[in-house]
Amino acid sequence: MSSTSLVFRVVERDIKILFSDTFLIGIMFANFGIDLFVTAATFGNLIGYNYFLRIAPGSNLITAMVAAFQSGRDIWREKYIKDLASYLLTLPVPRRLFAISRIAGGVVRSLIATFPGTLVISYLYGILLSPRLIEAFVIVGLFSLGIVGLSMSVSAFASSIEVFATVRSAIQLYLSFLSTIFYDVTLFPAIVQPIIQTNPMTWAMQAFRALESQGSTLYPVSILIGPSVAFALLGMGCYLWYARL
Repeated sequence: MSSTSLVFRVVERDIKILFSDTFLIGIMFANFGIDLFVTAATFGNLIGYNYFLRIAPGSNLITAMVAAFQSGRDIWREKYIKDLASYLLTLPVPRRLFAISRIAGGVVRSLIATFPGTLVISYLYGILLSPRLIEAFVIVGLFSLGIVGLSMSVSAFASSIEVFATVRSAIQLYLSFLSTIFYDVTLFPAIVQPIIQTNPMTWAMQAFRALESQGSTLYPVSILIGPSVAFALLGMGCYLWYARL
């Protein structure tokens, strides 16, 4: 079996795990709807419709973040509850390739979970029937790449589901509130602005806003690649480190 076929088999398995809990998929889309049409719309009414459009992509990216951490949670469950990790790591697949496949599976899962939301945001931005719709999915995929890596890192070291949940919540706070979802970076204290600038959520939001204004996404996407790839490599390294235990 070729390396490409092995990757597809692992990704296919991760997708099946996602669809084994259709209720969870429904909950994630319901959360997106609440975030967008309650939270974002409320702020939009308070400040203006332009502000609603400005923060709307954050609802979809938060859904991507939740889906990405579900991938890490599933890896943790394989390790501690289902006792499948040892078996999976003895399959006739190079461990590095297997780790890459798990990351790819997590990204695909996030893209599936955010598919309706990405279409909604694209409709609001007037690009639903435009080739720029592809750019919207690329942005979500790149953002998810980094978060899947972070979730795999946490799953490798968390000794209990409580530890996993606590670290996940801390990371979600960082991604949500130390980013430019709600405010421009210049409104933050100078001491935390470097943290804002290295947050992948910041650049994913900037890329979506470029779509809204019909501008180029090249610059924010090129910056987004940095932290996303770095977090993905971190997740891969932690997963391989765990595999040696």
